[in-house]
Amino acid sequence: MGRTMHVAKLAVGLLLSVLTLWNLHIGFYQMGSGEMHKLVLTMVFSGSCSEATIRADINAVGISDCLQPLGTWEPIDAILLTTGVLLSWRALRALFASNRRKSRAERQGRNLQRIGLLIALVGIADFFGMLTDNGQPMDAGEILGFPFPNGVSLILLTIALIISLVGGSMRRRGQRSGSRATSDSGTRRFLGPAERHLPGDFSVGQLRRALMLDAFEDPFQVSTGDDWGGSLGRTCHYCNGEGCGQCGNTGSLS
Repeated sequence: MGRTMHVAKLAVGLLLSVLTLWNLHIGFYQMGSGEMHKLVLTMVFSGSCSEATIRADINAVGISDCLQPLGTWEPIDAILLTTGVLLSWRALRALFASNRRKSRAERQGRNLQRIGLLIALVGIADFFGMLTDNGQPMDAGEILGFPFPNGVSLILLTIALIISLVGGSMRRRGQRSGSRATSDSGTRRFLGPAERHLPGDFSVGQLRRALMLDAFEDPFQVSTGDDWGGSLGRTCHYCNGEGCGQCGNTGSLS
């Protein structure tokens, strides 16, 4: 069921993208002279443009407000195309990506990158004059107090770049921590029941205590005495003879 849903999303995304680009560059309405025109989607979706309405406008004034020349971008076109591309991209990633559960940092980074992408699309749309009636980019002079042509688009693109970089850094950090956790969990699967209760970087002494090896003495390493009261013990296995708290810094266990 999940795979079917992703395939359906992919189909919807591709269809939306293709129809939007087709309307922009090929057109959906043919004039009597054979010239193709683009439909104004906002008016079409509002229900104010029908075949009869367009023909009546053309017969009356020679053109209709529901039609535009090919290649004319509007905000609705950018929104629909972006939605279609994002749907297709997410569906493809879901179909072919691994099933590893993403960490919180990865999810937050991905959301930041999406926000950065949306802001960048708005900035690009403004740069090409898609957001104004005169086809010119918005001037940031009203905000900054001094003339700054193309200022709004440059500000938006800068903000989008910063947000995307922060999101990418968070995703990489989350991926590294996730890969380390996966590696550690995979390694600990091969540990015995005693070792699993120990920390990841356990020492030989901790392992001996966990296995209760200190309860057994090797007859060849038992300490021996002599007439002078001296003793020779076995080398301390906690510090390998270098001296530690377990052997009283002597390097041997009596």
